[in-house]
Amino acid sequence: MIENTNTFGNYLIHGIDEIIPPEPVSWWPSAPGWKLLAAIVLLWLLTRLVHWLMDQWHNRYRRQALRQLEAVQQQAGDNLQAVLAVLPYYLKVTALQAYPRQQVARLSGHEWLAFLDAHYAGPSFATGVGEKLLTIDYLPPERWRLDAAESRALIAMTRRWIKTHKASATTQQSADA
Repeated sequence: MIENTNTFGNYLIHGIDEIIPPEPVSWWPSAPGWKLLAAIVLLWLLTRLVHWLMDQWHNRYRRQALRQLEAVQQQAGDNLQAVLAVLPYYLKVTALQAYPRQQVARLSGHEWLAFLDAHYAGPSFATGVGEKLLTIDYLPPERWRLDAAESRALIAMTRRWIKTHKASATTQQSADA
């Protein structure tokens, strides 16, 4: 007959308690210095995220203009004249988004090209192939006289201006308000 069913099977361990393992070590730091460091890093990451989101918001007009220009290029295929015809429009619309209307809307001719040159660090619009932008803006397509290399260079210059022009400080402030 079995006397004690709690130790059934091994009478030698009668009265020995089971070992209870300690609680697992927490990954959360217990020292206040580490908590402060974690808070500072979290605040820094949050600040960087807010700045990145603000940059994305302020530069959405650039992305939109580049997307639309890309769509025109896709639709035009090998017809470079169709793409060239819209370059002045996209440059002016982009400039109107980035700078005060009073400063940009009245510009035309060589003043317009000088404005474009003054606000980015790429090849000059006022000389060379960039000057052909005036021809495109004011003359019919049969009088443009641009070969394929000049056309591609002008398209590349326009894309670069849209991507890299320096935004106006007053426009940035009004967008923040």
